[in-house]
Amino acid sequence: MTRDLLRGFEDYQIPTGDEIRDALNEGIIALDTNVLLNLYRYNAETVEDILNVLERVSNRLFVPSQVAREFWRNRQTVLDNLGNAGRDARKALEKNCKSTQDAIKRWASSTALSGTQVRQFEEKIDSFFGELLQEIQPRPVDAPMAHTPTKEDTLLVKLNSLLTDSVGDPLDADSWESAVEEGARRVANEEPPGYMDREKLESDLPEGASGDYLIWVELLAEGGRQGLDLVLITADTKEDWWNRSSGGWIIGPRTELVSEYFGVSGKRLYLLEPAHLLKQSNAVGVGTRPESAQEVERIQNEVADLVPWTRQSVLAVLDQLDRQGYAQGSVIREAARLGGRIPRDRVYELDNRDESQMLRGFTKPVARITSELQQESNVPYGVPLLLAARYEDGVKTSHFEVPLEVVGILSELPGDSVASDTEAESATREAMDREAGPAPLLDED
Repeated sequence: MTRDLLRGFEDYQIPTGDEIRDALNEGIIALDTNVLLNLYRYNAETVEDILNVLERVSNRLFVPSQVAREFWRNRQTVLDNLGNAGRDARKALEKNCKSTQDAIKRWASSTALSGTQVRQFEEKIDSFFGELLQEIQPRPVDAPMAHTPTKEDTLLVKLNSLLTDSVGDPLDADSWESAVEEGARRVANEEPPGYMDREKLESDLPEGASGDYLIWVELLAEGGRQGLDLVLITADTKEDWWNRSSGGWIIGPRTELVSEYFGVSGKRLYLLEPAHLLKQSNAVGVGTRPESAQEVERIQNEVADLVPWTRQSVLAVLDQLDRQGYAQGSVIREAARLGGRIPRDRVYELDNRDESQMLRGFTKPVARITSELQQESNVPYGVPLLLAARYEDGVKTSHFEVPLEVVGILSELPGDSVASDTEAESATREAMDREAGPAPLLDED
């Protein structure tokens, strides 16, 4: 028996535009968590366009129960954050207004300017910054608040109507436990999907880093049940979902995922970003505005782009860590001295922790304090983790890292904050040498 060059190699094949359109018209249309949450970030016209497209394919929509769970888990944070950009902009303008007035006063004192002239300058400054402040709304018009009653959230009401009978049933307890275990195994071995969420191993989430895999398990089950092509609409463009060229261009879904889906359904997996769904909306007979796709792309890029740490925000977190008696402040400082990375052995020494104890949850105080300072506007939203665990040997923490900008910030501080402690550096280098040795066959972290 013979076959052609294509059969059996479906996971490597790049679909045509016609094949994508056919899948949109006939296949399962699944929605990722970010697609639902980002609806709160768009303007009314863009939301209307997206909902119109989804309404047209509503009889084939599918939302995994894990997506619904993540939506509710993160919805309040998204609503709280809607006003952050406006608050940050207003706060920056107010500071600039004050600093400009101070500069004018210093200049006036050195040039013997009259009181009348100084007041005229101050009035112009107040008028200029006042007009800007009036233009900047604290939060989007008509956006729901975190405390808005559920039935008064118009977007949520529309979504609930749209997704009636489209949300999957949760896994039973045994299946859930098995999926979480398999998800953790995939994270440890960098098998898609979900291994890019490895930092969630340190989180309080019941599923740990297995959230993406739980979604995938439900998608496989639904695809196997219906035997249809699957189009997953997602704003997640990380490498554990997408196949990329050496130049970084997105080619399509990871070949492993295409193969796995084909194995259970005999059909093809497609991944589509929300902006591309809008651009393809004519395929399902719905017209959308070009501006909607542009806004979706802009919001997706803004959400993906991390805000850099500032000197003030780093010092604010370190100050609270020190005040509350956590060794994590010392760990962050030493990691910065060493170029951004500190081995686990040295962390045990700085924390006076017995090596029989696990390091799981070690970064939680840093995350908690960062969150508290964000609510007080002392740390900007969108910053990367100040201290992140890394897992080079299975699920065992091998080392911790701080962002590169934090390395630069702490290296520029005067005095003891940046002076290299010879004894500490020597101990750290020895710890690094120990880490370079063979990995243990068994670990519990």
